[in-house]
Amino acid sequence: MNAIVGLALRILMFVCLYAFLGMAVWLLWKSISGSMLRRGIIAIPTLTLATTIDDEQVIRTFTSSEVTIGRNLDSDLILKDETVSGRHGRMTYRLNQWWYEDLKSTNGSWLDDLKIEEPIVIKDNDTIYCGDAFFKIYIKPID
Repeated sequence: MNAIVGLALRILMFVCLYAFLGMAVWLLWKSISGSMLRRGIIAIPTLTLATTIDDEQVIRTFTSSEVTIGRNLDSDLILKDETVSGRHGRMTYRLNQWWYEDLKSTNGSWLDDLKIEEPIVIKDNDTIYCGDAFFKIYIKPID
């Protein structure tokens, strides 16, 4: 009888251990994937992008965790310049930082003098060049 109880307790212990490890991995994956950002649990710093279009200063402010840049009308920041691709770049907030990623655009993206070939962390007062167009980045810290 004691052997059966001991075996049952060992099996129960292994089930609890694997359930705990599974829950820990699942929570870590959800945290990294940004689901908490989309639900509004984590505060996102306000992102302001300033550019000049047709000799007019354009300023757009964003509070979402993803901002798209390009010539397409469904882009969040539309740059009316022939050197800008339809889907030129994307800015995402993850790991408590804003990141810029070039979406395989024809003329590329640049952070000051650095060609952006993989996602890169951006900061306040950076300037991103998309082809011949550019925009200035302002990030308001969370209070």
